[in-house]
Amino acid sequence: MLKRALALLMIGVLLVGAMTGCSSKPATEEAKASSDSSASQESSEKKSEETAVAKKDLTIALSADIASLDPQGHNDTKSERVSFLLFNRLFRLNTDFKVVPDLAEEWSQPSDTEWVIKIKEGVKFHDGTEMKAEDVKFSLERSLEQPKVQHVLSEVESIEVVDNYTVKITTKVAFAPFLYTLVHAGASILPKAYVESEDNFQNPIGSGPYTFVEWASGDKVILKKNENYFDENNMGQMETITFRVIPEGTSRTIALETGEVDIVDELETIDINKIESNADLKLYSKASTRIDYFAVNNQKAPFDNKLVRQALNYAIDKQAVMLVAINGAGVETKSVLAPSMLGYMPSDYSYNPEKAKELLAEAGYPDGFKTSIWASGDQRKRMAEIIQANLAEIGVTATIEMYEWGTYIDVLMKGEEETFVLGWTSNPDPDSTLTPLFHSSNIGAMNMTRINDSKVDELIVSGREELDLGKRTEIYNELHKHIMEQAPFVPLFTKNNVVGANAGLKGVELSPQGLWNIEKIHY
Repeated sequence: MLKRALALLMIGVLLVGAMTGCSSKPATEEAKASSDSSASQESSEKKSEETAVAKKDLTIALSADIASLDPQGHNDTKSERVSFLLFNRLFRLNTDFKVVPDLAEEWSQPSDTEWVIKIKEGVKFHDGTEMKAEDVKFSLERSLEQPKVQHVLSEVESIEVVDNYTVKITTKVAFAPFLYTLVHAGASILPKAYVESEDNFQNPIGSGPYTFVEWASGDKVILKKNENYFDENNMGQMETITFRVIPEGTSRTIALETGEVDIVDELETIDINKIESNADLKLYSKASTRIDYFAVNNQKAPFDNKLVRQALNYAIDKQAVMLVAINGAGVETKSVLAPSMLGYMPSDYSYNPEKAKELLAEAGYPDGFKTSIWASGDQRKRMAEIIQANLAEIGVTATIEMYEWGTYIDVLMKGEEETFVLGWTSNPDPDSTLTPLFHSSNIGAMNMTRINDSKVDELIVSGREELDLGKRTEIYNELHKHIMEQAPFVPLFTKNNVVGANAGLKGVELSPQGLWNIEKIHY
């Protein structure tokens, strides 16, 4: 009971700290604010008009630095924001998460395993050279060799150049989510000559609506409008776009309030009221496919014991974690996918420390054990602190180790961690989560729990090869049930994507993956 009380006290302390400076206004101030609303609105409109004339650059605040300028050298949403502006793919997703053509002009499917794709003619890379089918073949084959994105096109058997603007892609088997794989940043089309040079993405060249200017690691990335972009409907609208790295959530919100930045990606939920009550700012929100989770290394003792992993699923108070991490603005996730995903089936786990203790005793750890929790970023640090307190309730002593985001994924891929806190965002097809995170072929890549289960592998492959939607759903139902029994990690919550922006901005759009079509944003 004492440990439980301490855990609750910790939640209270963290919340008080997070809400410092957010106390409500006295009634007299509220009355004055109401009486001045017309003047405030007029001032806001005038300010927006002045901004529209003056502003030709857009500044977006990110919670962490990008990991790489190589679109096949990262697999995180922050780096993706930049990659999508510098590079194109054969297809892209619209804000409703439907696949639409990007570089592709025409495409056909002669058989269940063959795709013939013709690219648009006259597309120029940033160095002025024309994109050809040979660049497409080179890029997609390179993707298959890069550890962080090798899962994306893993079902591709061969890529052939048909003519200067046409490729034929053959998959190993019938592959239901194939077009969805081609929208991934890892399927970006690169100029073969540039990649084979010795520049090593110090000055990346793509074909996207923006060109590279500067990356000051840990501080900012600056891009400039591509005046010769091939797609008039998706031309960049601002002269420059700057991504500013501001790790602390409240500091990002203050930067938005003062005009230092124009958009805050990943707005702290504790600051939602600040944005909504400020006439100069606007709040955007959309349902997400992202899940946040607490994971363990399934190959390291004691986590190689299924009973221990199951115990952790009973030990974590998800509501408490969600309260501290995102101010309670989310829903519990009870399986390895977000609830909106195809085939989602909730598990029976619930917060039950006594049940967790029973399972630990059955596993041979009646007095618990010691471990470490790895995390990166302010939000995940808060999550780790609550998990640490939860584990203490069942006799498990955990220390917390923090990492800078740029190195975090790299160290996790090495498999030296014991436990860690992370999240995953994907397109709507379940395979884009299940294959990278849980198929044994991706151990050493995105399968950071290092789960190696033949039935999981079998069901993943069956699901991606099945073209009948009803049968796919049944396969994923079975997979959910089995994988949660194996308990490779503890799913925690799914929250909405929340973005704060200057009210004068136009073209701000969100998808289930967050801020989208950045090139269309303008004053």
